Amino acid sequence: MTHSTMYLVATGSRIQGASPEIGVMVGPRVRGLAPLEDGRWWASDNDSLHGRFHEPTFLHHLARLQPLAARCLFVAAPDIPRNAAATLALFPRWRSVIEAHDFPAAFIAQDGQEHHPLPENANWLFLAGGDAWRERHGAALIAQAHALGYWGVHVGRVNSARRMRDCAALGVDSCDGTYLSYVGVERGLRDVERWVRASNGQAGLFDLRAAS
Repeated sequence: MTHSTMYLVATGSRIQGASPEIGVMVGPRVRGLAPLEDGRWWASDNDSLHGRFHEPTFLHHLARLQPLAARCLFVAAPDIPRNAAATLALFPRWRSVIEAHDFPAAFIAQDGQEHHPLPENANWLFLAGGDAWRERHGAALIAQAHALGYWGVHVGRVNSARRMRDCAALGVDSCDGTYLSYVGVERGLRDVERWVRASNGQAGLFDLRAAS
């Protein structure tokens, strides 16, 4: 049986009628929550990319989302882009904060994580980092998360059918990207639905040999 991988779109528009395998990715600066209120599965990023993380905004974000916790896949713990050691140091505090708001906590893997064990008490792995680094080490980290019994694995920056298939091949549970921002919601949803249907387990995004 082909592993089912959910795609999380970044939109505040209602997406009724879309496949149940299409969820929503939100963040602290996202205003519209209509798809979440309609019952879509969702996850949240933290806005750490490009140094935009702001603690009061993030905490307010967690509070406003708490009534929708039942359909939350994960909330990504704040991280330091391209710095695994600093991200690991941040995780214990933010895991506690996220779980105190009734959300599963995702640990974000950044460049250099291959030199450190993944935290045993994370709920999800969120594979971020640079493209070249992910291609070299992504499969091994995904395998490590599965071995630790993580609830799920998420991969960011997935904006093509090929990358969607590659994620499904490695047993990734969800992925997201900014594709809709380039082509619009209507066309983007049509394309993403095709990607989800076509995900048939072909490898390629990560080197499968790295997991052996």
